[in-house]
Amino acid sequence: MRRAWSLIALAIAAFLVFAVVTFPASLALSWFAPQNVRAYGASGTLWHGRAPVLVVEGVRLGAVEWDLHALSLLIARLDADVRLTRVDGYANARLSATPAGRVSFTDLDATLPFAALPAGIAPPGWSGTLSLKLAHLSLEDAWPVDIEGTVDALNLNGPPGRPMNLGNYRITFAPGQTSGETLTGALVDTGGPLQLTGTLQLKPDRSYVIEGMIATRPDAPPGIANTLQYLGPADSQGRRPFSLAGTP
Repeated sequence: MRRAWSLIALAIAAFLVFAVVTFPASLALSWFAPQNVRAYGASGTLWHGRAPVLVVEGVRLGAVEWDLHALSLLIARLDADVRLTRVDGYANARLSATPAGRVSFTDLDATLPFAALPAGIAPPGWSGTLSLKLAHLSLEDAWPVDIEGTVDALNLNGPPGRPMNLGNYRITFAPGQTSGETLTGALVDTGGPLQLTGTLQLKPDRSYVIEGMIATRPDAPPGIANTLQYLGPADSQGRRPFSLAGTP
């Protein structure tokens, strides 16, 4: 009798292991995915799956594939290698999430058009490409609380109604560039009609401040040069101070 119960227990354990290992990705997403995340046509398993259509905050991001790391679940943390692909871009990262609501990305490498970004990341009506090379990014309530690496805005076009190509810009978040809980990045242009240097501050009250010095290059369109005159008189190098503040 004891041997029989041992065999039954072993069979039950084997079944449970099999059920967990082969747990369908489509069922896992329907049970556990946040309300603002939808994955259509999911296949594979909870541990290794894919979906041809991933929608976040109503924005269609592309096809997604993931590999879930089982050991991290033992410390109440979800870790997965995630790969996003689309015709005009991609994103790869190690994603971590905790029960407290913090979501972190490690080795985030992405190139995505503004149209593929959730609301609040790119200004409405503007176009361009966002390229990210981030060693680390942590979010709480969808707001950065820790960041290291570079963010490039390429072929930036705007504003709405009278768009102009404003060139390329880079924000560099170096390790330890914080003041209290404020994240500070160095902002520079990397080519285009404008010369720009400054800083971007991301504050814990979910506001941002961009300030610095700006000037036109000799080949800048007249419309851009005329617009900068509203910033006030230029210094001896043709630069004008500017400041922008707000919330996404």
